[in-house]
This record gives sequence, structure tokens and C-alpha cells, in this order.
Amino acid sequence: MDAELAKLISQSEFDSVMAPIESAMTPPDQAFNSQEWFDLEIERIFKPRWMAVMFDSEVTGVGDLLPFEFLGMPFLAVRGKDDRVRVFHNICPYDGSLAAHKPGRALEIINSVYHGWKFDLEGRLIDAPYWSGHPECKVDDLPGLDGNLVEVRSETRIGVVFVNLSGTAESVDDWLGPWLRTVSQHFAIDKLLPARDETGQPHIEKRSVASNWKTYQENASINTLHEAFTHEVYRKSPEVPRVDKDGNRMFEEYMDSCLVAFSHRREETDQTYDPILLPSAGHDPSKQPEVGYFSTIYPNLNIPLLDSMIKVNIVIPISPGVTELMHLRFYRPEAIAMENFQEEELAVKKVFHGFHMEDKLVIESVQQGRQSPVWSQHYYSPFWDSLHHYFNQLMMRDMATNPDSQD
Repeated sequence: MDAELAKLISQSEFDSVMAPIESAMTPPDQAFNSQEWFDLEIERIFKPRWMAVMFDSEVTGVGDLLPFEFLGMPFLAVRGKDDRVRVFHNICPYDGSLAAHKPGRALEIINSVYHGWKFDLEGRLIDAPYWSGHPECKVDDLPGLDGNLVEVRSETRIGVVFVNLSGTAESVDDWLGPWLRTVSQHFAIDKLLPARDETGQPHIEKRSVASNWKTYQENASINTLHEAFTHEVYRKSPEVPRVDKDGNRMFEEYMDSCLVAFSHRREETDQTYDPILLPSAGHDPSKQPEVGYFSTIYPNLNIPLLDSMIKVNIVIPISPGVTELMHLRFYRPEAIAMENFQEEELAVKKVFHGFHMEDKLVIESVQQGRQSPVWSQHYYSPFWDSLHHYFNQLMMRDMATNPDSQD
């Protein structure tokens, strides 16, 4: 550990997180409650890695722009004339004001309201009125000054806009590779489209939980045992907990780079999940996939995949005790084109809302428990908690890596 991390965690606590699961412990309470820990996460986890920040369907047409905040910083997403979504720091270089204050549709230019600077859709300064005092001054009258918006490294995949604030992350395709290779065996990921309401707007659901982002993530797609006790649907199922009559696993785990996931065979869960009356999200729309997944892409994305749809959940850290969420489901075009699509999509939405409210209760209770003087760390079940253990070790390795170190 370097000196900065050593201020926040003891060597024995660090070693206990990195130990084999049989003797390992979770990160200590300060990892979930401390502002100093959260600030270091921004520098060592969030900035160096790819982070999901929004859905590209939020800026559907050329000239659409969306100001948004992420990690306390203002950003601006713009769809250019080449149909690419670009992300910029939403800061006018001259006055430090926001370059855009509100969403826009089909714009030709980005017009800053403070001093009237204008930018094209690629962030280039095209007008700085009266900069030299002359009514006809040109951008060339700013010799040696960079007036362009500062672009953030960004890419769009699976309907999500990702940013890498440091500019040093691996390629986005390498990062997503383990997830895509795994789930593409059963799901037609490249053919899926976002659900939209009857007005054509993406069916994005926004929620908030009073918990640390890690507390949310450990529950969302990597805590398998809780299903049988937290969720009414699973409590009624004879197939959950996911073990057979001899106590053998009825699920498969995946821990590969940033992929943290488990799968279940649909023939073994037919009594758990109600059928969705829409074409399959698998490679053959007439056949449901043989496997379903609950997947996390570390650090801030989780994606359940089941039958007719995948649900993409963006996890946005706000503070040590607050996390915001954005959810959007994706279906095959054949499903979206069906007359009963809106009815079925609303039914799915209702089911997942029920899951969320049940999870929210326990997630927030875990976060509350981590503020108790009798809790510091807890142990794992080696049978159930391999994914949780792996996720925490990914986090701790990042926290121990100083991106500014010259070593």
C-alpha cells in the first residue's frame, strides 16, 4: 500500500480482503461510509476505468445534446453530424460557465449563454462575438488560445455511452470482451434495441438508493443466496436457492477480468420465471435462450439477461451513502414491432419494480448496518460468495494502484 491508502485502511485489514475466501473478510466500514475513501475511489477506480454514464438513446438525433453531471463534474453529450455521440466537459474555456444549460434537439450549434460563444457539434469554437471589441471579430482573433470544448474519451456500445476520464484505460472492446463473449453464446446482443414508450421516448427508469455504490453492486448481480429470502417470487420457487436435492450448485459462475456473473439453465428455472410473451432475445427469436444471466461489469454496470430481453442498469455513485440508478430494457426488433409490446413491457417493468423495492429495503439496511459500532468487516460463505469476494478484490487492487505513481 502507498501512504495515501494507508491513511484509510490498516495493512491487516487490506490483507484480510485479499486473502483466500475461506479466511477473507469484506472491506471495512470506512470503505462504505468515509468521504475520504470515496474521494480516493474517484481517483483510483472511476477516473482510470471505463464508466457507464448514460444511454445513447437519450440523444437520438443529430444535434441532440444532453448536459449531465457525473462524479460531481458537469459534462455534455452531443450527437454529431457523423451520428457519433461525443462527450465534453461542459465548460466554456473563456468564462468557466456551462457551455449548455439544458437539453437540446436537432441543434446546428452549441450556444453558450454567458458570453455568447458558439461551438459546432464536434466542440470546435466557431464564434466568439466581440472578443476583440469589433463587431466582426473572428475566432482567429484568439491567437494562441484554445477555445474548443475539452473532449472526454468516450465510446458507445450495447446502447450505453461510456467515458474514460483519465484517457488511459484499455480499449472499450477489450474491457467488455469477457462479458460479450460469455453472453453472446445465447443472446443476440448486436440485434437488440431499447424499449420506447408510445411517444418514442426511451423507457428509462431513474431511481435512488440510500447506500454506497458497492453495497448496491454486491446485491444486484453477484449475491445469489439472498434471492430465496428477499424476493417473493423466489420464495415461492421450488428451484431457489439454486441447489439440487443433494446441495449441488444449479448455477455457473464467471470471474474474468471485469466480468462478475452467474448463469442458470432455463430448463432448471421454468417454475421460477413466468414466460414473457414476446419474441426471444436469443439468436432465434422463436426459441428462448437455454441460459439466463445475472451479470456485473465492474465497476458500475450490471445486466440481467432473461428470455425476451436484457436489462441494462447504470450505477452512478453520488456520495458514500447515495447511489443513483438508470435502467433500460432492450429487446429484439421483432418484439418491439408487436402490437402487444407496450403491454408486455409495462408488465415486465412492474415485475422489476417489485424486485427493486425488495432489494432496496435490504440494500439500505446493509448500508445502515455498516454504520454500527459492532460491525467492521464480515466473512464470506465459500459456497455462495465467490463473486462477492472477487468483486471486492477487484476494488481493492484498484485502490492500491496509484495512477500518479512513477513506479
